[in-house]
Amino acid sequence: MLYINPDWASVKEAKLEFHKNMTEFVYNRIDNIKKIKNIDNAQVECFFDLYINDKLDDILIGVPETFVKINQNLNPLIEKNKGIKAGVEYVFNYDIFVSKKLIKYDAYNLADSLDIRTCTYCNRNYTNTVIHSNGKKITRPQFDHFIDKGTNPLLAISFFNLIPSCSICNSGIKGSKKVNLREYLHPYLDNDINDIKFTYRLSKGKHGHRIVIKTPDTSKAKKTVELFALEEIYNSHTGELLDLLQTKQHFSDKYLSILDSNLLRGVIVSKEEMYRIVFGTEYHSENFINRPFSKFKSDILKELGII
Repeated sequence: MLYINPDWASVKEAKLEFHKNMTEFVYNRIDNIKKIKNIDNAQVECFFDLYINDKLDDILIGVPETFVKINQNLNPLIEKNKGIKAGVEYVFNYDIFVSKKLIKYDAYNLADSLDIRTCTYCNRNYTNTVIHSNGKKITRPQFDHFIDKGTNPLLAISFFNLIPSCSICNSGIKGSKKVNLREYLHPYLDNDINDIKFTYRLSKGKHGHRIVIKTPDTSKAKKTVELFALEEIYNSHTGELLDLLQTKQHFSDKYLSILDSNLLRGVIVSKEEMYRIVFGTEYHSENFINRPFSKFKSDILKELGII
């Protein structure tokens, strides 16, 4: 899993835009609670007045520890009262946020401003946001709810609870599994990328090698890798490993130096640019999220002594 730095300019700008637009969205929904049928509307409005309105900023853009604490305090009351739960689901409406309706601000705007180009969890699949010049919304990353929205509707549209991810990691693997900040890595909080290390070993399987992911025992990294079945998933990409092993076999650990001195003589190319051209991935860890397999290839190439 990769780290999304909350201090990146793109994240700060995305959060600012999200806060402005989603605050307006939520208050408009609160004003229309009276339109919800078959509930005690006055009771729900009272709940929002007493418990939500002055905490709205923390719910929408607060750091995970903050909104988790608010949710822990309020969720028992929400779950106990069907009317209040209906009101919370109505106000913090994720389905409207992710719809392709022509509304002022939605999931496409968030994804576009974040500009997270690969899945945060697996770093295998591109998650580019594509919007046609005519405004037609074509594709974007899915947003995983780190804390599931099914049993925690108050956090359905919390900025730091919406993790850009691919459909396989979000819908296919994680689904509605319950996770928490204590046991699992949170992409906006935990910069523990070095606790996850790709390596390999010989195997009796058809490819002769197996990709292995090493993590400290009983760590958040270990549980996160297991949650997303990353070792199993990556072993469907042993071809990527074999390519790197063949590079080592045929060109030695001086591969990049050979290219630089023979093929690119006189061409001004930085080490980072050459690495990206040759291996199709990013050199620096803060840029891993821009191209698939960047973390994997970096670890293997370091083990082989190529970088």
